[in-house]
Amino acid sequence: LLPRPPLLPRSIWRCQRRLVRRLRRPPRLPLRLPLRLPLRLPLRLRLRRLRVEPVGADTLAHTLTTRGSTHVMSCDATIVVTTDATQRLDSAQMVRDAAARLGQLEQRWSRFLPTSELSGLNEAHGEPRRVSSDTRRLIDKMVQAWRLTKGAFDPTLVGALVELGYAASREDATQHTSLAPDICASGRPDLIVIDADEDVIQLPPGTALDPGGLGKGLAADIVVTELLEAGALGAMVEIGGDLRVAGRPPEGAAWPIELRGTELVLDVADGGIATSSSRLRTWTQGDVQRHHLIDPRTLTSADGDVVSCTVIAGSATTAETFTKLAFVDGAASALASYAEHGLAALITSLDGAGGVVGAATPAWNRFVR
Repeated sequence: LLPRPPLLPRSIWRCQRRLVRRLRRPPRLPLRLPLRLPLRLPLRLRLRRLRVEPVGADTLAHTLTTRGSTHVMSCDATIVVTTDATQRLDSAQMVRDAAARLGQLEQRWSRFLPTSELSGLNEAHGEPRRVSSDTRRLIDKMVQAWRLTKGAFDPTLVGALVELGYAASREDATQHTSLAPDICASGRPDLIVIDADEDVIQLPPGTALDPGGLGKGLAADIVVTELLEAGALGAMVEIGGDLRVAGRPPEGAAWPIELRGTELVLDVADGGIATSSSRLRTWTQGDVQRHHLIDPRTLTSADGDVVSCTVIAGSATTAETFTKLAFVDGAASALASYAEHGLAALITSLDGAGGVVGAATPAWNRFVR
């Protein structure tokens, strides 16, 4: 230590010497404990307040599950979002935004709303119309589905549906299908012009479109993708039985899905499920019972033995596309087509004695719990 300067008071010099000695001295154990304990305790308390779920062999994740419901496209819809609770994401707002997005898609795609983009196309008399990218994507998927099923799925049968008595909304009879006077019972999907760069659609004269269940499937696909892009760990969107799941489920490695009208529970990690039934949307025209699943060959309600068909595919759009095969081609032919495309499917048919019998593809059992 340096000697005391002549003008520095002795008391201040002694304090400086004690401080220098203390700084040079290595810290003793009593000095370490107060520094370490406060750093550990808050972390342990925080872990106890959160729900901790094992994700991998040695990984822990804090998962928050948020659910919501709405009514859209004439169906009850359910939205489930899983998020990382350690991130500052407003999962409730994400669910509200997803519900609003579904409503926006309905406003663009409904054939019962005169202001929808689809109604504008159906009344365009063959003239090109600019639409949103959502509607352009919908029409592109409808044409793809028509080709993929070799015409079993036909989005141009809206004229036949109207002639059979399905012109008004099932929920609001004041909402009617808007069609040009020259619309035929069936149209020409192969002549639809789609300009993907400019989002311009031109329907051939006499052709009108109705997305049917494919619109629900595509809406579920779109919203689940957007939820994951917004930061969700996982998401499920279900609209009237058509659903899409992706990402981390609330528990386990797959999303558990209860199949309506049965006791079956399906485990799907990532994919879509769609169910079509001839007993859901029915009405009477004169003395004849009708339903909404139209056979493109007869332009009337399909009259086979198939009652319902459920398909599991990579997306809800694809699943919805293939459900129509069973009603048009019959159970045996449809099961062969599903197996050829590697799809899991369950078909329920009348057994001739007043009961029903089920038949499934080999891939179906992989998803049954």
